[in-house]
Amino acid sequence: MSSIVFPSREWAEAYCKALNESPEYRRLGKGWVWPILFVVTSLPPELRARYPSGSPGFIADLYDGECRGVRFFDDASGVDAPFILSAKYSDWLDIIAGRESPVSAIVKRKLVLKKGDMAAVLRYASAAMEMVRAAQRVGGVQV
Repeated sequence: MSSIVFPSREWAEAYCKALNESPEYRRLGKGWVWPILFVVTSLPPELRARYPSGSPGFIADLYDGECRGVRFFDDASGVDAPFILSAKYSDWLDIIAGRESPVSAIVKRKLVLKKGDMAAVLRYASAAMEMVRAAQRVGGVQV
């Protein structure tokens, strides 16, 4: 496993790289052309000290099966993007570890689509699963 900590700028950059190294994501993400803001809430105390806002996050500039870059925010609460996904830290860990699929997490409202078209998200469910596999290759989560 990696020494990179989730969430962090380093983790987001490694995640973007992992997506770009995935031929499956390149294929399954074709047609998706919107950046996504991933927001992490309900941090454990050790991360709360690092991110006093309590809501760090990053925008992944996803375009046609490619991650064109990321921007990390210590406080993502006022950040806007075409799609915004938010979840508690513990729920992100469950998704990244594969204990919860992103689609079932959305249905259970553990992963909340704060902004964006749900139909578009669901059309790319297979790409979302490959995004989870890329996150697993990055590691850095305390699971």
